[in-house]
Order: sequence, then structure tokens, then C-alpha cells
Amino acid sequence: GKVYTFGPTFRAENSNTSRHLAEFWMIEPECAFFELEDNMALAEGLLRRVFTDVLHKCAEDMQFFKDRIEPTAISTLEGILNSPFRRVSYTEAVEVLLKSGHKFEFPVKWGIDLQSEHERYLTEKHFASPVILYDYPRG
Repeated sequence: GKVYTFGPTFRAENSNTSRHLAEFWMIEPECAFFELEDNMALAEGLLRRVFTDVLHKCAEDMQFFKDRIEPTAISTLEGILNSPFRRVSYTEAVEVLLKSGHKFEFPVKWGIDLQSEHERYLTEKHFASPVILYDYPRG
């Protein structure tokens, strides 16, 4: 069956991103005999389920967020639900970023940790959909 671990995590690994310098909550699915494609499909399915439930079961809260905190709160989640999740290799993502002509604060080259600005460019500008990156190089 499917088993999930959900809890706080602290990582202080060798990373150039601020995301690994603090505590965060992480979901870790444990699924026997899963391959990479299976794990990507599981992650996509989980996100789609959570976003669907939030929009339907917490509509009043989402309206509050939309009205007072983030005007695009609902439309962003609806956009994710109505978009395919793109599966893109690390190498392809770096090629897209290098060919973009966009001036990034952190320059792009193969082998670096991708920064939030790179991820946002891929998801918001180039693909205009959720993106799952795979096949990162060994660090």
C-alpha cells in the first residue's frame, strides 16, 4: 500500500539555496517497487488532490486569502489544476534557461543548483504550468 510520512524536517546540507537552511514540512511517500515516473505521478496526484480539496472544502478561507492577502490565491490553484505537469530533465531545464536571453541574478550553467528565480522562470514564463525537474547531476 501507500505510506506517507509527514512532519517537520531540518536540512543543513551543502546547498546554495535558502530553502535548505531552515525547518520545513515534508511529505515522503514510501511506495514499494515504484520507479521515478511512478513517484512523479504520485506527487502530481497528491498536489491535485490537496488543491481540489482546499478549493472545495475551504472555499470561505480561500476567499478570505483572495480578498485580504493574495488576489490570485484561487486562480493560481485553479490554473495548476487545469494544467498538465511538465516533466523536464535538469539538462533540458538548463538549456531552456541558457537560451531564454533572460538576465538572472544567479547565472545559469550546467551543474549548479537551480535557484528560485530559475524555477519561477520555467514554471511561470516558459512552460506556464507546473514543472517536475528530474535527473539532477550528482553533487
